[in-house]
Amino acid sequence: MIEQESTSTLPSTLFLSYLAIGGVLGDIGTSPLYVMSLCFKRLPVTRANVMGVLSLITWSFVFLSTKYAWMALNMDNEGEGGTFALLNLIRKEGRRLKDNGRSILIAHLVGGASILAMICGALLLSDGVITPSISVLAAVEGVEVLYPHLAEYVVPLAAIILTGLFLIQKRGTERVAKLFSPIVIFWFATIAFAGLMNIRRDPSLIQALSPHYAIRFLFSYPLAIVFPILGYVVLCITGGEALYADEAHYSKPAIRLAWSAASLCLLANYFGQGAYLLASPKATNPFFDMAVSFGHRFYLYLLLLATLAAIVASQAMISGSFSTYKQAMELRMFPRLEVRNTSSAARGQIYIPWVNVGLFAACLATVFMFRRADALGDAYGLAVTGAFIGTTLMMSVLWFLRHKDAKRQILVLLPVFIVFLIFDSGFFFSNLGKIPTGGWFPLIIGTILVITMVAWEKGSLLVYRNIPKRDSASFLNTVEQMELTRVKGTDVHMTASEKSIAASLLGECANGAIRETVVLVTVRNTEHPWGVQYDKQLIGTFHHGRGSIYQVIIEKGYMRLFVNVPNIMDELGFKEEPRRFVFGMWNLIIVEQTWKKWLLRYFRLIYRNSPSMTGRFMIPSQYVAYVGGDLEISF
Repeated sequence: MIEQESTSTLPSTLFLSYLAIGGVLGDIGTSPLYVMSLCFKRLPVTRANVMGVLSLITWSFVFLSTKYAWMALNMDNEGEGGTFALLNLIRKEGRRLKDNGRSILIAHLVGGASILAMICGALLLSDGVITPSISVLAAVEGVEVLYPHLAEYVVPLAAIILTGLFLIQKRGTERVAKLFSPIVIFWFATIAFAGLMNIRRDPSLIQALSPHYAIRFLFSYPLAIVFPILGYVVLCITGGEALYADEAHYSKPAIRLAWSAASLCLLANYFGQGAYLLASPKATNPFFDMAVSFGHRFYLYLLLLATLAAIVASQAMISGSFSTYKQAMELRMFPRLEVRNTSSAARGQIYIPWVNVGLFAACLATVFMFRRADALGDAYGLAVTGAFIGTTLMMSVLWFLRHKDAKRQILVLLPVFIVFLIFDSGFFFSNLGKIPTGGWFPLIIGTILVITMVAWEKGSLLVYRNIPKRDSASFLNTVEQMELTRVKGTDVHMTASEKSIAASLLGECANGAIRETVVLVTVRNTEHPWGVQYDKQLIGTFHHGRGSIYQVIIEKGYMRLFVNVPNIMDELGFKEEPRRFVFGMWNLIIVEQTWKKWLLRYFRLIYRNSPSMTGRFMIPSQYVAYVGGDLEISF
């Protein structure tokens, strides 16, 4: 077995940076395809406007670097980042302060953070639908610059590219990143080169690095003009959440190093597009138009590279969606699905088949619904800017809980969080005007996901409260006194924890019967990628020693998707027939009379159709038995 490295060396950091370029920065790396063209779709091309937009882009990058590449990455949960990692940390701090007898304010902050996490998680997952669609469409539309007669093939070609992208996800993040990283490196080098060559036309544009031009632009126009432009400018940093959400796939130093190099290349291209627009004010697609000036071959090379880079851009959000769903699932906010670890070196690299299928179907529907990148641009931005605000608020809550008694540190960081909120709020409110023309789309997706999370969290909690449960110690102390009929054979009960008795066993005891041999099996992952270890322990007897209860703990490497529990039972000597593998199954009866009954009905629908985990234990269906009954639930 190969253990994960606990320390980071320079070679490993450089290698992970190389992977992060392909796996994390694809989304933000393809923003030059559409940001400048969207900004000047209605804004006249003047020096003051170009300088103002470039300054806004520059300081948006500074905001992103400070908030995500610096502060957020330092708020990781054992190497995992993202919205739900923040929530987990907040809950830990809340429990710590609660144990110390702190005020009710802590409970309200933790409860508010849970709501924010649901909203942010839903918005990010909806963004994971839009990002692949707009990136691929914007890249493929580049063919229209020189070949307008091929416009009718843009949507079918985008659909084919997305299909191929989602088909290769099962190969794993590391393998995909190794394939994509050279493409993105060539991409960043090429767009930086094209930008620098155009900056030579007007080197004075470098002055736009000063925030003075951004401030002057914001105060030169009414809000009716400024807000739509801000709504398009923010698209240059829409991949920022991936820097944090994908932390588990790589590492903090690697992501920071990769982002430092990529940001310089991106700024060079944006400034180059600005110079080209000043020289050619009638250009409608400055990214591809300025490529034409380098010759036909360079244009075709850039078109192919842009298409490949757009595929990579989609990868960053897909990987982030896998991480987001897994974290929410571990917090019991989503149904439990099959999670496959795809790397023996990094435990955070995962693939979730059902999430992949859902994203694929949603992306195809989005492409055929909007058909154009500029139309989809109005749907893009609202979700991620809403997540920006939620993340800032959750970071603030975590910082407050960690330094509740250190007033000096709170006063020092308070202005920083206020500045973050000003940026976040400006970007968010600037996107509200997009709701009628496309912003409704991520809102609908996000609303469905939030309702799903609320229904699953509340419903599963009600089921847990109502199912039979007892801790192992009290059950073993009283099982001898129970008047139970001993039945020949072996029952294997799967339990989530060795400290509790399976509800299926308690259900059998409630019916007055128990098998001669009872085996309680708990399967848990280790920190190692491979290997399986197991042992049995006699933990109790009944019927004056004629019946036995065993505990079996199976420890498996996190890379192992399947564990053959029947074979392990054979090796441990549990072969007495008839042998059954028993699971709890409950028929949910909703007795709630208020409007909340609809929430519980939705939960029941998901509960009944959740995938069974028996396949992961390789248990033949003819040996599976379910024990349970009716379960009334209400709030």
